[in-house]
Amino acid sequence: MQLSPEQYNDIEQLAAINYSISQISMYLDIDYNQFHQAFNEPDSPIRYHYDRGKLITQAEIDKANLKRAKDGNMTSIQQWKKDANFQNLENLKKQVFYDKQQSDYEQLQGLIERGYTGNMPEKTVLYYEQVDFIRCLYNKYESKSYVINAVVVQWPNLSKYQATQLYYESLNFFNLDNPVKVEAWANIYADRLDNMSRICYELNDFETARRLTMDSAKLRGVGKDKPNEVPDELLDRRPVFFTMKLREIGIPEINRNELASLIDNLPISERQKSKFKREAMIEDVPFEFMDHDQE
Repeated sequence: MQLSPEQYNDIEQLAAINYSISQISMYLDIDYNQFHQAFNEPDSPIRYHYDRGKLITQAEIDKANLKRAKDGNMTSIQQWKKDANFQNLENLKKQVFYDKQQSDYEQLQGLIERGYTGNMPEKTVLYYEQVDFIRCLYNKYESKSYVINAVVVQWPNLSKYQATQLYYESLNFFNLDNPVKVEAWANIYADRLDNMSRICYELNDFETARRLTMDSAKLRGVGKDKPNEVPDELLDRRPVFFTMKLREIGIPEINRNELASLIDNLPISERQKSKFKREAMIEDVPFEFMDHDQE
């Protein structure tokens, strides 16, 4: 909707005295539905001038209040402090709660519902077009394989793997009512409590910050008794066999004569040679030597 500079000026002046959108449309003699629709469009010039009118008036009031505060007016000083604290809180809320993912989601909604691209990069717009393309085919009850092949045909530079990922991303976006695990919701709400705790901390409200932190920790399961866990080795029911026969575990047996010859050639005493041969089962162990060897 295109308006004249005079009409935009009227919007600013009427917004400054807190006229509603319906009152302004009536004042300008413009159909309310069309005016309201134009007001709610992204980057609407009507909304810009409406907000500008309110801002200019508020700025003039604040300037006058600041002058009185500088002159020592206690009421104006208190109002200035109140406004400063409020603005600091608003800035902190925007800093803490700003969520790029939510912003991307709102951009996607704007593109899907109104075709609005705004300042989105070309790559992002292309991605959203691909997602919406998949949604349209899915709503026609086309099979998964059909949709993926159609995406590859439409965008040949995409592999089937990439098309499959787009398919699932599209379903996730357009089916936001899918159930979410309780553990996931617990972490989501815990993150929000952490953000609120940070704001209270910045405002020196330490008691509220402490309570929010404790609530967040409780959601994450901090302090809960851990369930008894059975060690993995106790659940391992595989039988264990012991053997002294190497061939039973796939190792070829050693020639005992060659091993005996090797021991005889070692630079050790005869007693040690005899002990090594008994341990290698080359010769039997005399009963009278068993206690002596043990000592």
